[in-house]
Amino acid sequence: MRISIITVCLNSADTIRDARESVGRQTYQEVEHVVVDGVSTDGTQDIVRGFRPKVARLISEPDRGLYDAMNKGIASATGDIIGYLNSDDVYADSDVLQKVARVFADGNVDACYGDLVYVQQDDMSRMVRNWRSRPYSPGLVERS
Repeated sequence: MRISIITVCLNSADTIRDARESVGRQTYQEVEHVVVDGVSTDGTQDIVRGFRPKVARLISEPDRGLYDAMNKGIASATGDIIGYLNSDDVYADSDVLQKVARVFADGNVDACYGDLVYVQQDDMSRMVRNWRSRPYSPGLVERS
């Protein structure tokens, strides 16, 4: 199974390198990285171009906001599984996508999610918040 990771960004020169390197450290090999850039003016595109061919596609054009950019990424993706990694995020370890692939090997799975660890922007070793996932149940993601 191929996993397409979509990273949406705008003026992310300070963080896009870490996000891309995080994808590159994954042990799972069938990964396609698509970056959708909203026409950055801070050098983000040059940084992403420097990672080619590891970045399968760089789409850089105006969009109508985050969700429009995310949908452009989906339209461009060729993977069996689609995931998002924000331009200022990194994977917790190098086996994250391997674990995702294992979950999707069960043909009854349509989606998965996991824990989130929020860290200090200037010191990733300092945790700010830890959000723990739990088994899905109907209504879990609804807002009241």
